[in-house]
Amino acid sequence: MNETIRNYLKNTFISFSKYFVIVIVAGLFVVYLLTGFYKVSENELGVLQRFGEVIDGSVEPGAHYKFPWPVDTITRVPVKTTHTLEVKDLSPGAAAGGENRPGQTTSLPSYCITGDNNIVFIDFLIRYNITDPVQYLFKIKNNEDYLKHIACSSAVYSLAGKTVDDILTVGKKGVEIYLKEEIQEKLDLLNSGLGISAIEIGEVTPHRSVRTFFERVINAQIQKREMVNNAESYRNENLPKAKGTAMKVVEEAMAYKYEVINHAEGDVDRFKKQLNEYRKAKSVTKQRIYLDFIKEKFPALKNIIIVDNSGEKRIIDLRMFSN
Repeated sequence: MNETIRNYLKNTFISFSKYFVIVIVAGLFVVYLLTGFYKVSENELGVLQRFGEVIDGSVEPGAHYKFPWPVDTITRVPVKTTHTLEVKDLSPGAAAGGENRPGQTTSLPSYCITGDNNIVFIDFLIRYNITDPVQYLFKIKNNEDYLKHIACSSAVYSLAGKTVDDILTVGKKGVEIYLKEEIQEKLDLLNSGLGISAIEIGEVTPHRSVRTFFERVINAQIQKREMVNNAESYRNENLPKAKGTAMKVVEEAMAYKYEVINHAEGDVDRFKKQLNEYRKAKSVTKQRIYLDFIKEKFPALKNIIIVDNSGEKRIIDLRMFSN
C-alpha cells in the first residue's frame, strides 16, 4: 500500500513538474514575443533591420511591433534634433570637438593664410540635422569627424581667396554662405545623410602681435561706413523733400504763366471788340469808355474836385456815376 502511494505521488510530481515547465516556457515565450513592441518618439525616425538587412528606413513615430531580437533590430535616429559642432582647431589631425587623435597632437594653434598673406585665427559653429537615417548609420563611420574635416578644408580654401580686411569686417557673411554651400555639396557626394542648417562664425582675429593695429583699422572702417550710411540717410530723407519743393515751385510758375497768358488774351479780345465798336461809332464808344473808366476809378477817390476850363469850381451831379 505504501509503495502504491509512493508511486502515485511520484507520478503526480513528475506530471506537475512537466506542466510547470511548460507553463514557464510558454510564459517566457510570451514575454519574448512582447519584447517586439517598441515606440519611436516624435523627433525620431526608426531604422528597422532584419538579420542585418534594412527593411524599413523611415519608421514613423508611434507604437510598432517587430520580430524580437535577434531577428529584427530597431535603431532610433533623432532626425528633428539640430546638432551643433564647434570648430576651433583647423589642423587636419583634430577630431570633432577640437580633440586631437593619438599620434597627431599639436600644441600649436591652427591658423589660416588669407589671400593677401596675413594670418588669421577663426572658429565657427556648424548646425546640422540628420536628413537620411539609413545613410547616416551605414554610409560613413564617424560622421562628425568627416564633417569637421570637410569644414576645415572648406574654411581654409575660402579664407585663402579673401583679403584680411574683408574677412575681419564685412566678409564674414559671405564666408558663412560659402561654407554652408560647399560643405553641403561635399556631404551629398559622400551620401552622408547630413544636412547643414546654418554656419555661424564666432570670431576671426589676426595674430596677437598685430591685433591692435587691425582693430584700429576695423574701427576706422566701421566709422567710415557709419558716416556713409548717415550721409545716405540724410540724402534719402531730404532729396524727396527738395524734389517736392522744386515740383511745387514749377507747378506754381506754370499756373502763374497760364493765368497771365489767359488774362492777356482776354484783354486782347476785349480790346479788339472795343476797337471794332469804336470804328463803327467813334463818339459813342469814346463816351462809353470814358464813363466806364470814371465808374471804375471814382469810388477809390477820397476827395473829388471838378473845375471848368476857366478854372472856376462848379457843382456837377455825380449820381449818374453811382450806378
